[in-house]
Amino acid sequence: MASSSPLSLSRGFTVEQYSRVIDRCQDVDELRSLAKLLLKVWRQQADLNEHYGAQLLRIKPTDMGRATS
Repeated sequence: MASSSPLSLSRGFTVEQYSRVIDRCQDVDELRSLAKLLLKVWRQQADLNEHYGAQLLRIKPTDMGRATS
């Protein structure tokens, strides 16, 4: 489902820009570091979405699906 809003278009350009930077990168350690950073940010965003959604629905967020260390 694609949106035609300017913000979505802008995000698409940003994704493409960084995709090209990643494609040009030859440093495995740099790519590994970037992958770990993206995983951390993705998890934080998912947690925020869960918390915000639970607030809107007036329910308690669950700990389901979270990895333990």
